[in-house]
Amino acid sequence: MNPSKSLLKTENAVRRLALLAACIPMISCGTVAIRSSPSEAEISLMQPGRSDPKPLGKTPYEGKLGDLGSAANSGPIILQIKKPGYITQNLYVPNASGSRIEFDTNLKPVNPGSFADMNKIVKLVLQAEREIMMKQVDEALKTASNIKSINDNIAMAWEIEGAAYFVKGDLAKAKVSWLRSLEIDPENPETTKMLSTIDEKLGTKK
Repeated sequence: MNPSKSLLKTENAVRRLALLAACIPMISCGTVAIRSSPSEAEISLMQPGRSDPKPLGKTPYEGKLGDLGSAANSGPIILQIKKPGYITQNLYVPNASGSRIEFDTNLKPVNPGSFADMNKIVKLVLQAEREIMMKQVDEALKTASNIKSINDNIAMAWEIEGAAYFVKGDLAKAKVSWLRSLEIDPENPETTKMLSTIDEKLGTKK
């Protein structure tokens, strides 16, 4: 065999292996797209050990899961969607190798009559997210319980509880919490996606 051709084949094989290795991490080769109604909402990444989120831009937004995973130090990818006059929402982005994940988020206006409770809830939500990112899942479950003690019909409390159970590896309890979240907020496509992820892991997806 021609030595130059043999070298070329070897180099091509090395490149293919390098590409394959780059795609082995669960989130490295996918993308995430986020649209919101209303648009022009700020997108930020919650980072472990930091109270200030990392700004990513505004909706509509598209980014690489690999970049987000690196910025999150391989922890849970939590994206915050924020717009003045609307309730801040958070997306838990599932691991999906080579996939394109799309979110359509409907932001809900803040009720002026409930600012006191809302301020408490927002603080507790941020606290729970930090706890989940630090894998302090038992503390996050307690924080979710505190949110529910203020208002048991806050979908985010059940969503956080589901995320904590998911990180903990208790998929059955995560599913129960996310089903309750979806019952309260049936227009939340992110919760539906996470339930689908659980069904895939449990082998119960139809």
